[in-house]
Amino acid sequence: MKTTLLALPLSLVMGLAATSAFAVDGRINFTGRINSTTCPIDIINPENGGSPSNLVSLGWVDAKDFKGVGDTAGHRSFQMRLTPDSVCVLDPLKLNATVTFNSVYGGGGDHYGLKPLGSPATGVAVAIRDVTGAYVKNGTASSVYRLDASKPTLMDFSAMYIAIKDTVTPGPADSDVEFTVAIN
Repeated sequence: MKTTLLALPLSLVMGLAATSAFAVDGRINFTGRINSTTCPIDIINPENGGSPSNLVSLGWVDAKDFKGVGDTAGHRSFQMRLTPDSVCVLDPLKLNATVTFNSVYGGGGDHYGLKPLGSPATGVAVAIRDVTGAYVKNGTASSVYRLDASKPTLMDFSAMYIAIKDTVTPGPADSDVEFTVAIN
């Protein structure tokens, strides 16, 4: 019996020795950083005293203001403010930002669809222009905005109604647009 007990530990030691004989020592280095995935973005509407709000009013526009496809009315400027802080730390080597808007209610090209609730206006949509005056196409990045690594940056845009048909009929003309700010 003593022989059996002695043989068991001896076989374990031999098994471990055989395994370690084929082991190779080395090192793996892991590096990285834990960041917040988003930076706070405030929508600034100059018409309400510059207070943050996600509402930009395009006002009441007469259907007769639209003579044909591409006519615009109800222009309003707004800004998107990105503020670096302890949660949003910007890499000083990556301070270029673009904004991509996506229509919640359809649309395409240069426009964003209206909410299909009740009896909405027809033949019209919402359009957005960036700081260069170019239309920001639905699902396409805006022109580049340069960010400040330590102070708030204001990215200027304007929104308006745009005729997408020759005839525009009256009704509510509300739209929701989602956005993504890409920093690179």
